[in-house]
Amino acid sequence: LGGWSSRERHAMRFCLAALLASILLLTAEGFTFPSPLSLSCLPRTRASFCQRSPPGCRTRPGRSRLEASSGALGFLSEPDPPPESILKAVERAGGRVTVADVASAAGVSLSEAKKQLNVLAQLAHGNLEVSKDGDLVYVFSSSFRSDLLSRSAKKRLQQGWDKVAPVLFYLVKVSFGVALISSIALIFTAILVLQSSSRDDRDDRRGYSSGGGFSFYMGPSYWWGPSPFDIFYFSSSSPYGVNRYENPSQLSFLESVFSFLFGDGNPNANFEQRRYKALANLIRAKGGVVTAEEVAGYLDPPAEPDENKMIDESFVLPALTQLGGVPEVTESGDIVYVFEDLQLSAAAADDQGWEKLSLQELLQLAKSQGISTRGVYDKADLLAVIRAAQDTRSAKSNQEGARANTYLDEKPYQFSLATSGQQLAVGALAAVNLFGALYLGKLFASPYLVGRELIGLLGFVKAIYPFLLAYGIAFVAVPAFRYLKLENDNRKIEKRNRLRALWAFALRKGGRDVERKLAEARRRSQKVKVIKEQDIEYTTGKSIEEQGLDLKEWDAKYLNKEDK
Repeated sequence: LGGWSSRERHAMRFCLAALLASILLLTAEGFTFPSPLSLSCLPRTRASFCQRSPPGCRTRPGRSRLEASSGALGFLSEPDPPPESILKAVERAGGRVTVADVASAAGVSLSEAKKQLNVLAQLAHGNLEVSKDGDLVYVFSSSFRSDLLSRSAKKRLQQGWDKVAPVLFYLVKVSFGVALISSIALIFTAILVLQSSSRDDRDDRRGYSSGGGFSFYMGPSYWWGPSPFDIFYFSSSSPYGVNRYENPSQLSFLESVFSFLFGDGNPNANFEQRRYKALANLIRAKGGVVTAEEVAGYLDPPAEPDENKMIDESFVLPALTQLGGVPEVTESGDIVYVFEDLQLSAAAADDQGWEKLSLQELLQLAKSQGISTRGVYDKADLLAVIRAAQDTRSAKSNQEGARANTYLDEKPYQFSLATSGQQLAVGALAAVNLFGALYLGKLFASPYLVGRELIGLLGFVKAIYPFLLAYGIAFVAVPAFRYLKLENDNRKIEKRNRLRALWAFALRKGGRDVERKLAEARRRSQKVKVIKEQDIEYTTGKSIEEQGLDLKEWDAKYLNKEDK
């Protein structure tokens, strides 16, 4: 700073103080920077592996095929672990599921559910069971999560990222608030320096001890009235008037800057998952056969229902593709949709297998399904609690699926989740920042600076002035453009919600044609086929010799079935 004038040195101190104030504001909002120890989240111990190897496995006992291929090549060839929705679906079903069970619980397609179950069986050493009719059941131990974590390097990396990502994303969000404050500080500091520099330079020789000249004071303005820098001073009991513990959902001021600029994400990010979960439960409750009127409230019908016109039922095709349905023409010439693959279940099967579990395994099973076991210490009582919880959930699922007159609503976008006061403050700062950038450009273009080379702080600000101007324009243009786009998107959402509501109303209203189609669909319906343990003919959990299977008869039976 030796080549800088006293005004520029003082202005630089002002900028540094503004940045420090932003950090203080960040600290006042309750953010604490994590230490390296708090980020060491990758597990360093391994759970004991299952000692039984699947058929054809040539690795040593206690070591899976995935562990045999270690190193970078093994990591790259390792399949991606299933998402959390799949893991929760398996947990809630008690570890014994069919593809249809997972699809209806996780809100995914049958093909996606099958793919993820195969990956989970590979990573968590699950077993496959085949019924006498050739239906597949996936079986996982109560500790399949720990098995997955110990065998999957990608899962461990994902778990570590899930802990670090919120911290990084928070820092990114608040950085936009810090950048806005820093931009305003730089712009107005340069403006003040330029305006004061046009006066008599004798102030530099006199110094600032006599009170003349240009000075900065950023403390609370007890003598000279309110100052814009007073917002950086906060009370430890209630920083800037917001108690984060009493209202944790309210955004901080720095977060509200990001929210004002970019919004708060898509409120319908999981809408497709909700859609197919509701559809699968509805179809199961209806016996696997539904009409277009029954599923229209969950899909995207292109037009309003009209009794006097032929209905275009092409909007049902996504449900057929995702959930394995096929259209069938009735004797009356109507079309009904049959979802036979959704009517297979193992989650509601007889719980005789639970009797073989130890008390500790039953406690883990109850914990994985979110069942409270407080005050339960006996195995028989614990079994009764688990069975009662399963029966309650099954009845609730049937009730939810039986509501054929309901429909799904998409949530409209909100411009920002920040309070109106925060939005007003951020908007005012954005306007001040843009006004200051435009005024600073006018000063840089003044005849007073023509032919002069600016050094120090003014030289730095002039060098980055195009960026400051672009930043100021973008800070106003981006929210304005986003506001117009959200208005258009919300109109489309409102239209889709209205059409779904009209189709749900038409279903409740009924009519001769609708009643005829519903009666035909109920006539073709069938109950969910529950695959019990006594229905199992083969399992990968035992060797062929232990099960006493004749491979020739097995091949002949299922090859003939596939040919048919």
